[in-house]
Amino acid sequence: MTRTIAILGLICITMACTKHEVAQPKKYVDSKRGVQFEYPSDWTAEELSEQNVLLLSSPIMEANWQTNVFIELRSDLETSQTPEQRLSTLADHLKSTKSGFALQSSGVFTHAGGLPAGELIYTHTSQGVPLTESEVVLCLEPRKALFVNGSAVTSLWSKYQPQMSVIFDSIRRAA
Repeated sequence: MTRTIAILGLICITMACTKHEVAQPKKYVDSKRGVQFEYPSDWTAEELSEQNVLLLSSPIMEANWQTNVFIELRSDLETSQTPEQRLSTLADHLKSTKSGFALQSSGVFTHAGGLPAGELIYTHTSQGVPLTESEVVLCLEPRKALFVNGSAVTSLWSKYQPQMSVIFDSIRRAA
């Protein structure tokens, strides 16, 4: 009995001292959209040709939702608006298309990749699931914008937001 307790104690100490290595993110070069970025190594990347969107998905479905990030290049035809006005227009559009839309924050900034950007964070309900979403708009060139939308169940937002930030923060123009 004493020997069993000693062995169990040794196993617990060994497990506590073992370093848990964080998996390095994968790198994705998206020549279709002219960008590159990193994403969590356990996530998947899938081109949705019919929607002209790149979908990045968490491997886990929780609370009837699979956390995801959509990346889409759009022609930005309205060039007379300031970035703040563009975000306001986007928020108005989302308010009319998303059930229970509630804007949490909005702001314009220079992205880590040096690109002009704006971000909306909002909540809404989709198929009965309360969601929080972050919509980042990166201005790539005068008439093109990259829309990066991350979505997670509101109660799990703090769990998945750091993983989505890996993607958002690492976006650069492809070399």
